[in-house]
Amino acid sequence: MYRFTEDCYIGIPEIDQEHLKLFQLINEAVESMKQPSTDKSALAKHLLNGLKEYTLTHFSHEEAYMEKINDPELPKQKKEHIEFITKINSYSLENSTNENAEQTMQELCAFLIRWLYHHILSSDMMIGKIPGNPNKQTKIEEALTFSSKYYTHIAFIDEEHKKLFDIIREAYQLVEEQFLHDKYDKIIEILNQLKEYTEFHFKNEETYMKKINYSGFDVQHQAHTVFVNRLVEVTYTDLNKIDENQEEYLHELLDFLLTWLTNHILKLDKQIPSE
Repeated sequence: MYRFTEDCYIGIPEIDQEHLKLFQLINEAVESMKQPSTDKSALAKHLLNGLKEYTLTHFSHEEAYMEKINDPELPKQKKEHIEFITKINSYSLENSTNENAEQTMQELCAFLIRWLYHHILSSDMMIGKIPGNPNKQTKIEEALTFSSKYYTHIAFIDEEHKKLFDIIREAYQLVEEQFLHDKYDKIIEILNQLKEYTEFHFKNEETYMKKINYSGFDVQHQAHTVFVNRLVEVTYTDLNKIDENQEEYLHELLDFLLTWLTNHILKLDKQIPSE
């Protein structure tokens, strides 16, 4: 059973409900394929068509919402949606045997959950977070303050979270530096520092969770993987974009880092019990 975890809620009710429905449809598909059936190939085709149809409907609603609020992330979302549709359309059940159909649906559902979880945490959570806002600077400064609301009351975790906030604050200060024209080298330096320290922190956090046999380990590990992959993507695939439009890119990156980190701490990390 695939779980729609707390960190998947982005705070937009209609989108959250459709995400939840997608998880339910995928779980229903998995369970249906486990049941005895004389024609699993036909069942798989029915389930696949249902998933495709609902996913396309969801993407349409999501893009319409983003267009309505003039969200600058819309082109990025559309690109990811198109890539997903291309991938899911590559799955074919034509002339498949019952055995092949079952295997294909298992692979498809596993892919759907991986993609959906990554997409929600690295893209959908930014919907409505980046538009021009006269109070945006104040909100960023507030978010950069490692206050008591972020305390997990696990000493080393709180100290490492504070360090992550410090690194992101350094990135923010770089954005505001008016007299540094070419920030490229410094940006790469901060990104590498952030990636290295994040991996160090996640390793420590996961070691602790294993030590206390924490039931939420798998959810945490999945969320950590999404974040590290996003940093790797930034570092290795977005370098040209960074160099061409440093100011805009830094603002977008900072928005993502702050949103993901605060969301993760408040919704997941604060649930980790102390020894």
